Amino acid sequence: MAFRVSSILRHELKLRPAHELALRSSCLQLVLSRWGLETAALMGLGGEQTANDDDRKVRAVEAITAAMYESGLDSHATKAEKNMLEKPYRSWEYQDYVYGDHWESFGVLQWILGRQHTVPAYYSNFDRAQLFQSSGIKPADPSTVEQFVGQFMSPQTQHTVGIQQVQHEVDVAEAWVWRARAQVLLGLREEIDRAKGSPSSPGDQDSPLESTLRAKHIPQSLRKMAADMPKTIPLAAKRAHSRGLVDSLEGGDFAIAVEMKGDVDAKPTNVPYANLDQQHLDAIRKIAESRFLAFAWSLDKVSDWDIDKMGKLVSINPISSVWTPNDI
Repeated sequence: MAFRVSSILRHELKLRPAHELALRSSCLQLVLSRWGLETAALMGLGGEQTANDDDRKVRAVEAITAAMYESGLDSHATKAEKNMLEKPYRSWEYQDYVYGDHWESFGVLQWILGRQHTVPAYYSNFDRAQLFQSSGIKPADPSTVEQFVGQFMSPQTQHTVGIQQVQHEVDVAEAWVWRARAQVLLGLREEIDRAKGSPSSPGDQDSPLESTLRAKHIPQSLRKMAADMPKTIPLAAKRAHSRGLVDSLEGGDFAIAVEMKGDVDAKPTNVPYANLDQQHLDAIRKIAESRFLAFAWSLDKVSDWDIDKMGKLVSINPISSVWTPNDI
């Protein structure tokens, strides 16, 4: 029996063809370019704007949209991505700005394609300026999109990153996604427990609790573990550390390196994951989710590029890397 279980748990990951990853990465880069323009306008980062400044940015937005069609990326972009690019400048809505979370997905795809040396720690972001330059794509110039994708079009093109490296990074991503989801459940365990004793009704799917769990992409199968999270998290942290999925532990939890404000010479201080404030918890959760989506899509574990469907995926491996037996 042990042999058969081990055989099931051993599996070989297989990446999508390199050109598919390059096309998806290019779509992300064009939309993130537009995201940068819209975010700067929303936050007033350009200072006092003149009519000429506004006209220049309108032309830039139009050029990015045109590049999508002229390069053929419109056949590979999602409906949401095309809608965002087709909207007039400064007409984006809240859900459009949330697309900025995909910077971390973009980073993972560029890493798999050999354009990034490492995947940063899960409490740090990819360097966005470096990411943007790594492909050589100029968003308003469709020829640069074609040049980038063209490098990966040959069937003989091999992924620069080995599958063992991918496996390790998938395991790391799973550990951090599990921990992020565990934190959500930890905070909601009393509400989840109360909901168990309440009579169900058709409207329950629209309850504040259900809305929160869906918004934070918590799979149904994990929700029953909420009450045990205070005991489960230290065990998971110990297992993740023993498998090399987290660098260090602090207080029986995943350690987060925090730089102290006002002391540029001080070394980062490790704090337990659970001790972070809500803003930082949300930021780290989004990093993990975005990278998890990129790995899941790249390995054909999900067919659609849709972060909202991540709540249906517990893990990429047959069992989450945190709980996979050590001898597998």
